[in-house]
Amino acid sequence: MARFLKKLTIFTLCFSMLFSLTACGADMEKVYQSYIKSLIAINYMGSTEDYIKASGASQEEADNLYQANLEYLADNIITYYGITITDAPELKQDYIELAKLIYSKCNYTVSKARKDGSVYLVDVTIYPMDLFAQTAPEVATYVETFNQGVKDGLYDDYTLTQYETEFSKGMVEILTNGAINMTYCEPVTITVEIIEDDNNYYISDRDFLRIDAAMIAASIPEPATTEE
Repeated sequence: MARFLKKLTIFTLCFSMLFSLTACGADMEKVYQSYIKSLIAINYMGSTEDYIKASGASQEEADNLYQANLEYLADNIITYYGITITDAPELKQDYIELAKLIYSKCNYTVSKARKDGSVYLVDVTIYPMDLFAQTAPEVATYVETFNQGVKDGLYDDYTLTQYETEFSKGMVEILTNGAINMTYCEPVTITVEIIEDDNNYYISDRDFLRIDAAMIAASIPEPATTEE
């Protein structure tokens, strides 16, 4: 049975900020291509310069956007694998660093915008990261071994914090090694529409979510969980 990492819409409002058309006669094919590149770069690579220039956002706002995206992926991973860090909240930073590494491996290209009738379209070709399916066998073996250790009493003398830390560190190590040696699925092309409104432009939340959903392959094997 497949499980899915589900992405929420909590951050999509920032993606539909109005960008101003200030250059008359500009090469709009390149302008819109750069716009899409800047949206992807700020959210997944933390590259703020082009986003700030295009949107007028402050450095702090841009940094906060990237950090929020990292924390969201970190929370998704923690929730998906049923990892408990209640008694060791400092472990959250491990998952934020993992999220940063994962997103740094994004593999995509943004084509020059093209006009289709009265609208501009931009093709984004994405090679979905296959991290979770890639690491599933190793994760399953790790969880099975860990659970056997629980049955054998290896952790009887551990505090809850030590127990959570021991399991979590092992998971982070597996996923980190997987991210370093990232594999990718076959490419998919997402076509987004540039919405022009007077002297402003943006893409819809729906279109950005389509880009977002393609970045990481969603269908992965049902994971085992630790035994309490």
